[in-house]
Amino acid sequence: MMYNVLMDVLLDASAIMAIILNESNRDIVVDLTKEATLLSPEMISFEIGNALVSLFKRHRLNHTEVLKAYVDFAKIPMRTLKPDMGKALKISCEYNIYAYDAYYLETAYRLKLPLITFDKNMTAVGKTMKITILNGGKNEDI
Repeated sequence: MMYNVLMDVLLDASAIMAIILNESNRDIVVDLTKEATLLSPEMISFEIGNALVSLFKRHRLNHTEVLKAYVDFAKIPMRTLKPDMGKALKISCEYNIYAYDAYYLETAYRLKLPLITFDKNMTAVGKTMKITILNGGKNEDI
């Protein structure tokens, strides 16, 4: 399935993890981001680090794999954006979602950017907010 999106696109941690861990959704992200400018809220490196350590704690990655995945993440040519914290916290409270999820949603909404996510809850809230969600029709719990 080829999407070839030529635009700015916001990626969440689930999309980035699919790439750096070579998950089944990897090809969807690659297809959706060909020739696109990759963007993410500025806290993305902290969220990726936390997700990798979480996989380590669940014995799904070892120490070496965690470090390699983070190095691979750091190589992704991505521009970071500052979310509007007040608006993000309002979204978080209004939809009863994690603040990290609200940072992506607020940024996508404010800048009218499509969002690549495989998170079911974020997809549902994003659609309610009239944000274009790109995921090839594949939503998973992460």
